Amino acid sequence: MRARVLGCPVDVVDMDAAVQRLVDLAGESAAARPAVVVTVNPEMVMRARREPDFRSILESAALLVPDGVGLVRALRRRGHRNAVRVGGADLFDAYLPHARAHGHRVALVGAREGVAQRAAAVLRNRYPGLDVVADGGDPTTDTATRIGAHAPHFVAAAYGAGRQERFLRDHLATTRARAGIGVGGTLDYLAGTARRAPAPVRRAGLEWLWRLVTEPRRWRRQAVLPKFWWLERREVRR
Repeated sequence: MRARVLGCPVDVVDMDAAVQRLVDLAGESAAARPAVVVTVNPEMVMRARREPDFRSILESAALLVPDGVGLVRALRRRGHRNAVRVGGADLFDAYLPHARAHGHRVALVGAREGVAQRAAAVLRNRYPGLDVVADGGDPTTDTATRIGAHAPHFVAAAYGAGRQERFLRDHLATTRARAGIGVGGTLDYLAGTARRAPAPVRRAGLEWLWRLVTEPRRWRRQAVLPKFWWLERREVRR
């Protein structure tokens, strides 16, 4: 079911449904339109309000999972009582055993120099038999073309919110993949160049605070959260 929060589309799905959707999208025939998957959080909702180009990406996405406790609570206030958070890193990890079972080749692109390659090595060790390739290039046609030579089924792009979704919109067809998702810092977690919030912090819905403490530069991005909180509640009261 697709709902809206502050005009932004978001699908009310749980982890199992989201994983199955990734499997289905990655297994589509070459004739199908490449599918962009977006992990939506309150910061992205506010970005979509500021940037019509970004909003158009969300509107055309094949799947928009609620990745953010603030967004989940907003969905519940709109009557979707069973809404749950589907974290992007967890979703990607949950998909990988299915990718191996279905023979899906997975491409990791972006992040800092060497990170995608290190993350790929970790995944090969974690999921023996998983077909994974990596390219740390910039979000350009050249990078997409290099990845396209491997004919992946699925692309995980790590260029940060906004840039990674635009890369997928503009270049997913060039990669020859059937589906792609923006994974943010997931490749850094896999490569060991960044530490993810401990599980109890994530379960408490405080991963955003952990990231702010460990990455203080994020305060500019998270400064929109009070405005999201105020606008979202005002919308509910109408």
